[in-house]
Amino acid sequence: MSSFDIFIIILTASLATILTRILPFVIFKKSKESSEQFLLFEKVMPLMIMIILVFYTLKDIEFTEFPFGISEIIAVLLTIFIHLKYKNIFLSIFLSTFFYMILVQFVVPKIL
Repeated sequence: MSSFDIFIIILTASLATILTRILPFVIFKKSKESSEQFLLFEKVMPLMIMIILVFYTLKDIEFTEFPFGISEIIAVLLTIFIHLKYKNIFLSIFLSTFFYMILVQFVVPKIL
């Protein structure tokens, strides 16, 4: 593959990324009043994305073999607890990810 081919591939990927980020603003800028369906969709979309990501993450965990997904269960419960207590999604994601990495890297290997 030549340098020009690589340049064209990078340029195409960059344009596709930029367009997917800009087009929603261009399309929905025209209407001052959003429909009720769009407002509902806008409200529930972050929750839907988080649920999909949680199930995608947990789909490959072996809950029937040691360590039975203990690290993942603790991290999910910690995320729920922190989010319900502080109502800050960034804090809940950061702290639970940090705690999960501590469990996976240092705690679970010592048990095994």
